[in-house]
Amino acid sequence: MALVHAQAEFALEQWGIWCRTATPGPKGAISWMGPMVDRLVGTIVEADERPVRAWEDNDCEAFDAHVIRHVRDNNPEAYQALRHYYAFPDGDDYRAISKSVLAKRLRVNRDTAVKRLEIGINMVAAMLAMAA
Repeated sequence: MALVHAQAEFALEQWGIWCRTATPGPKGAISWMGPMVDRLVGTIVEADERPVRAWEDNDCEAFDAHVIRHVRDNNPEAYQALRHYYAFPDGDDYRAISKSVLAKRLRVNRDTAVKRLEIGINMVAAMLAMAA
């Protein structure tokens, strides 16, 4: 189950970078480790711990059109948590915000914000597991 959640968080991080930068990814973008290892390892980071954009533009578009749309349609509160945590621009195009800042943006307490975020991650993980 941990691998499924790692894949979901990796996918959400890639989607978030795509949303924040609003630019297409490099063609054939994979890390030096290769695509298979990228999927198994989870988040790929630079030396300064910034996540690396590893997905191409069409991958992010498909993820947004199918997986994120499913979350948005079936649980709007979880979608808002995912959007604010992963995809909301916050000065640095390659980092997500903290959970305390997430709670302030959602105008709820921290526990509620974290619960909504976990529900969203679980929904994404379930969709990725069904697609595998």
